[in-house]
Amino acid sequence: MNAATWKRTRWFWAWQDEKEEAWLEEMSQTGWHLRSVQIPCRYTFAIGEPCRTVYRLDFRPADKAQWQEYRQLFEDAGWEYVGEGSAWRYWRKPVATGEATEIFTDTESKLAKYERLLAFTGFFLVFLVFMGTILFANRPWVRSDPTPAISAMYLVGAILYAVIIPLYMVAVAQLVRRIRRLKKQAL
Repeated sequence: MNAATWKRTRWFWAWQDEKEEAWLEEMSQTGWHLRSVQIPCRYTFAIGEPCRTVYRLDFRPADKAQWQEYRQLFEDAGWEYVGEGSAWRYWRKPVATGEATEIFTDTESKLAKYERLLAFTGFFLVFLVFMGTILFANRPWVRSDPTPAISAMYLVGAILYAVIIPLYMVAVAQLVRRIRRLKKQAL
């Protein structure tokens, strides 16, 4: 690790984007500015002058055809592209008096962001349930002659599914709650 950079691992759930943004802002106020993001939740910071910088996240799966237009739209509004982690796009902007500190200034845009995230998360939840059903329907551990390797693999898979599927269910529930709250605010 270079003396001017610092790597930090910190976990945020999909519905905690505002908490992640606040943490990144706090880091900038102490002089550590986000340089890149790697999955899973690995951040690289560069040391610099402490300043108030706003960070905003947008969930947007890759669409190479629209990438330049999407990026240009944000850059024209004064946002600097920092990088991406999975399908999350990281943007930052120094805080200036009188300037907007939100990338989405209307409720419809915020709703669209969380609806994209919900569709992505919901798809993976359905996929995991489907794959788990297929994987465990065979149940080789109940056969009279299962090999230890197959039994161990299915045991690990069962434990993972017992943890991962409930986590995705919580994520979907939290995102639905966030979307409902935004719709209520729009009324």
